[in-house]
Amino acid sequence: MSKENALRSTMLTVTRRYAAGLDVSEDAVRLAVVSRRLRANATVCVEHLESVALPSGAVIDGEFVDRPVVVSALREVFAHLPPSGAWRALRCAMALPATATVTTQVSLARLMDMREPLPPAAGHDPRGVLEPAVLAEAERATGIERAALAVDWCVQTDENGDARVAIAATARRHVEARVETAAEAGIALSAIDGEPAAALRAMRHCGSVELDEDARYLVCWLASSGLHGWLVGSRGVEREVRYPAPEYGSLADALHDLAGRHSPPDCVYAGGQLELLAHAGVPLPVLGKTFGCPALPFESAPYCNGAAEIAAAHRHSPRFAAAFGLALREVMQ
Repeated sequence: MSKENALRSTMLTVTRRYAAGLDVSEDAVRLAVVSRRLRANATVCVEHLESVALPSGAVIDGEFVDRPVVVSALREVFAHLPPSGAWRALRCAMALPATATVTTQVSLARLMDMREPLPPAAGHDPRGVLEPAVLAEAERATGIERAALAVDWCVQTDENGDARVAIAATARRHVEARVETAAEAGIALSAIDGEPAAALRAMRHCGSVELDEDARYLVCWLASSGLHGWLVGSRGVEREVRYPAPEYGSLADALHDLAGRHSPPDCVYAGGQLELLAHAGVPLPVLGKTFGCPALPFESAPYCNGAAEIAAAHRHSPRFAAAFGLALREVMQ
């Protein structure tokens, strides 16, 4: 590499942040690389999309059953990246499937009542007040001893002003398997995030770019485990549903409950295995007619910024929502 090209690559790394999202599902490893200038409200650009198929049985319910095959696919999916310095320093996040993760929300007041007395050494550490109660709640929700759990949590305020604690927990072995498998492929992970959460982040980005600030819209993520749906408004996520669930007789019932009985949504975004909508009798065109609004599949194409080397099938694939959302997490931090 010439001195001029080396300097240009270094400047790109300094002025623009690059990140990669890896979604390892049962059928394929999907990679999305995005970038963003280091300034407020900078546009997010998709730089690269890649997919490598996995043989049946290599990954089952989030378990890396055939780790060497997954390692090989990870190496292959990164092999097509340009060899420049800006691409070598990628922050990289990997997804955990919904089947491997338990999420719950508990009122802050309830957790404060549950908290264990602090030892004198804890001092005034604010996390020390809640963390034991969060771990106890995660243990109860998963049925797994806290020592074998990986837990993430944060305090949120709902639309009524009530504080709630959002908790995500998974068996520590799932996290360790991903870190170790990535390391075998020469990849250092900077984060691990839930697949539904990453897909939601990607489609909320679409909504923020394409819709008015006060728009209310539905976000649907379809996976082998079923539907994850959210109603998003100007203040964030207002409601969430999952299907299958005992309270819903069909996927359509779940979506109607999600939308509510007030004003219809302004749009529906859907990503993942959209064929599951058709199998349930509510393909995207039917959803659009039902709610009287546009019903759109997630696509990376609007953010590809003229990157001609990206395959058209990848640009328009709704299955890249999770990988896009994972990379988006890293460039927005």
